[in-house]
Amino acid sequence: MSAQWSEEQTRMLIDERKNGNEEYHRTSIRNKRNFWEDIANEINRVNNTNYFTGEDCNKKFLALTRAYYVSNIIIEQLETLCLYLSRL
Repeated sequence: MSAQWSEEQTRMLIDERKNGNEEYHRTSIRNKRNFWEDIANEINRVNNTNYFTGEDCNKKFLALTRAYYVSNIIIEQLETLCLYLSRL
């Protein structure tokens, strides 16, 4: 079962990943697991929980970035369609 994320926890995940961006890109693929575990531990500490794992954090962040890129593609397509329709 996957973890349920509140808006506050999701914001914290994004902020922690953003603040650790340099570290993330310097970290080898093998050690990225530790990077995500550190974020999970911080989220659990701040929220007094124990159910977020590094894998949960990684999967959630990947889902967020995927959703971001998909929504940008849709927006671009809608803008193109609007431009096309305005010329009819």
